[in-house]
Formats: sequence, C-alpha cells, structure tokens
Amino acid sequence: MNSLLENLNFDLRINIVFGKDKSATISDYLKENNYSKVMIITDEGLKKSGVLTRIFEGLNNNNIVFKVFDEVEPNPKDITVHNATKIAEENRVQAVIGIGGGSSMDTAKAVGILCTNKGEIQDYAGKDKVEKQPLPILCIPTTAGTGSEVTANAAITSMQDNYKMSIKSKKIIPKLSILDPELLKTMPPFICATSSIDALTHAIEGYLSNKATTFTDMIAIKSIEILSKNIKPFYADPSNTVFASNMLYGSMLAGIVISETGTGNAHALARSLGGKYDIAHGHACAMFLSKVLNFNRLARPHKYKVIAKSLGLIDFAKPIKDEEVNKEIIEYIESLLDSLSIPKYLYDVGVSKSSFNDLAKIALKSTGPNPRKTTFDDLLDLLKETYTINGLKAEMNIR
Repeated sequence: MNSLLENLNFDLRINIVFGKDKSATISDYLKENNYSKVMIITDEGLKKSGVLTRIFEGLNNNNIVFKVFDEVEPNPKDITVHNATKIAEENRVQAVIGIGGGSSMDTAKAVGILCTNKGEIQDYAGKDKVEKQPLPILCIPTTAGTGSEVTANAAITSMQDNYKMSIKSKKIIPKLSILDPELLKTMPPFICATSSIDALTHAIEGYLSNKATTFTDMIAIKSIEILSKNIKPFYADPSNTVFASNMLYGSMLAGIVISETGTGNAHALARSLGGKYDIAHGHACAMFLSKVLNFNRLARPHKYKVIAKSLGLIDFAKPIKDEEVNKEIIEYIESLLDSLSIPKYLYDVGVSKSSFNDLAKIALKSTGPNPRKTTFDDLLDLLKETYTINGLKAEMNIR
C-alpha cells in the first residue's frame, strides 16, 4: 500500500505572527533585521481610517524611516506597481510592507520583485520567472479573505490588454506576516462580505483541485469549517475579536492550501472579470461559486459529501444521494450570498453579454487544476448561468 503523502512537496518558509495588537510589533522585526528604510504599500481609504496609526508610531519610535504609498486600487494595475517601484528605488528602501487586502499585499510582492529583478512586471507573469530574490516582503492583512499574506502568488492587471496576470514564485512568499484582528474593526460591510466569500472559495476550490493532496485536504476541510461558522457573525460585527480572529485564521489556512493546489473555474472566471470590468475579486468569485460547484459535481462526489459535512449541512450517519448533497451545498451558497447582501448576477454589475466570448477565452487560460475538464463552451455556459436569475440561456446565442 502506498503512503497517503506520496509525492508531497509542501514548502513551509513563512514566519506568521498572530494575535491582538501584534501589528505594532512589526517595527521590532525590522529593527532586529537592520531594516532602517522601508516602504508601506496600502490604499488611501485605509490610511485615512486611522487603523495604521499604531504601526506608524512604532516605526517612528524605532527610528525606522518609512515612505507610504497609498495609491493601490482594487485589482492593482501594472502602472501602479511601476509607480510604486520608482518611489521605492528613489528612497532606497530595504523592505516593502503590504498592509491591506490582497491588492496591497500583491502590489508589495510585485514591487519587491522589480526592485531587484528590474524590467516590467509583465515579464514575471506565469510560474517561476523571478530569478533574483526580491526585496524582503512583509504583509499585514486588514481583511479576512485573500490569504495573500501566506501565498506564493500575486495578481496584477496588465493595462495593455486588461488581463489579470498571475505571478507565481516561492520567492514572493512573505518573510513575515502579522495577523491582527484589531485591524479588521473598520471593514466596510461589502468588503467584509466579499472577502469572506473569497476565502471560502479558496478553501473549497483548493480542496477540489486536481493538485490537492491528503495534507492540503486536511487544511482545506478545517478552513471550510472555521469560515462557515464565522462568516455571518463576523459580517454582523467585524469588531468582535473572536469572530475576526477566527476569520483571519480560516482565511490564512485557505491561502496556504491554494499556494499548493491552485484554484478552479470560479477563480479563472473571476480573474477575467476583474481584468476586463475591474470588479472586486471576492465579489466575482462569489457570483460564480455556486455555478462552478454545480458544474464540478460529477468529478468529486465523495468530496462534496465532506464539504457538506464541513458546512454543517448533512449527517454522515444518514444515507444521502449525491444529487441531494449537491443541492444542499448550492442552496447554502446562494442563501449565504443573500444574507451578506452580495449581488449575484453579472447583469446587476454591468457586465455585457457581448463580452462573454472574450471573458471565456481569458478564463480558459487558468482552469488547469479545476477537477472537471473545462472547455471554452463550458465557460460560456457558466457565464450565461450567472448573467441573471434565470440564466437567459435560450435567448443568448453567443457562440
């Protein structure tokens, strides 16, 4: 009998600090490692919120010179990365700190790459194209969603073709990530909702991935359990430290999973939507998740039963058909989006039917680890199903 962990290659190289008010300790880490000049990469809203005040105070108290770049947008663009890199080089920074959601952390990773490897960020799209070690990258998430604080991935939009590039390299795994539930207190409801669903999508798609292992399955199942129990109460009150801590933990676990497994069709479609329409990634994932789960149901029926159990939907002691399991999961996802007031249809966010061909072509490039083999026509069908409440398949002759 073969080992359950045969062919496992799981690379653990990250220092994770977790706890209330721990974000203020980043200055101690910088001082210990002799980083006296750093760049903080964040967004304007977060800087104005006052959430970062204690971090700034710690840096000043430790005589660490810092430059704040607060121009990061949702679905960060290549021009933003290049602008930030220029400022980082002019200030001769020794490390970059991404503080915020996935956009800020991914931008920090991209800047870290360009400061030592040069060129344009497009040069590093794809897998393992980063040759030189980037500047040290440190991350502090202020949402419980992307898991970027522990991943080897960064997503940056190329303005030339509105394509959301995926940069994958173990070299961009952060040297330090600090998870502080206190930083989640001021999250706007919509960001709270969509980032939470992003995390749940990571856990589920990572669990179903063709690249999943027994080890990643264990982590993914735990993540699904934690996230499903805490999403609603966290959305109702993100200032509750218990719920915020649980969500950060669940999101982090999901991030660890997808670094090894990749994601599936929900993410492939979400990336195409983010590049072309600039729709927030978590929101795009939310719209596609139930449709993709229904599409994939034939590929992993045994895993769907585990997902349903992890969501608290079924009892293994009772016999249940695969069709019933799938139905329970789909209804759970749809009901969850309603509870979180997340618009569920492409029509509602201004997506045009005329763009479906382009969206499907882009998405097809990143369906690799999806558990069910996916064609261009399959992706068109998924887009149609997500267009309105009834899908409007009959009237949409797009192919």
